[in-house]
Amino acid sequence: MTPQQQALSIVRNEHITLIAVIDALKYVATDVAAGKLTPDYKLLWSILYYIEEFPERLHHPKEDAVLFPRLRARTADINATLDELERQHVNSQPALDRLKAVLGRMEADIPGAKAEFAERCATYAGFHRQHMALEEAVVLSKATEVFTDQDWVEVAQAFAQNKDPLRNGAVHDSDWFRQFYRHIVALVPEPWGVGERK
Repeated sequence: MTPQQQALSIVRNEHITLIAVIDALKYVATDVAAGKLTPDYKLLWSILYYIEEFPERLHHPKEDAVLFPRLRARTADINATLDELERQHVNSQPALDRLKAVLGRMEADIPGAKAEFAERCATYAGFHRQHMALEEAVVLSKATEVFTDQDWVEVAQAFAQNKDPLRNGAVHDSDWFRQFYRHIVALVPEPWGVGERK
């Protein structure tokens, strides 16, 4: 596998994993709000924990620190897109914090919290789908046009250090993470998971 193939594979696989987890969150929250599912708070908090521990603390910062600056150094063609994606990265953590606050109210059985949580999860999932689609359609596409072989080597090395616990067993509780991920993907319809499409 070339450094370019390695870098693109890591970024795309991280996107697939994140979408699977966020979609599962959306589907579970929707069913809970509709009274079809009893809330599994351990599962819900675990999903939010994963989102905070991996995408927010590793994936997005690595894009901001390595991928985007290297693109800016090679071309100004997509600077406006990169500016927008960086703004979205900044806004992503506050959106996650709001989800955690509403989940806390839901667990305390505050009236209306289940519906609000479902609505916020749907918005959050839609935001991330659009965000990652833009990265793949514009950012990764442009990188394949302008990056040198050395650029790809450095990007691949940087992203290989991320150690997504759901894929690479990077943390002490990686077995738990893998079991958690298997449970998540079973809830999500294809192409992101293995569940049946409704």
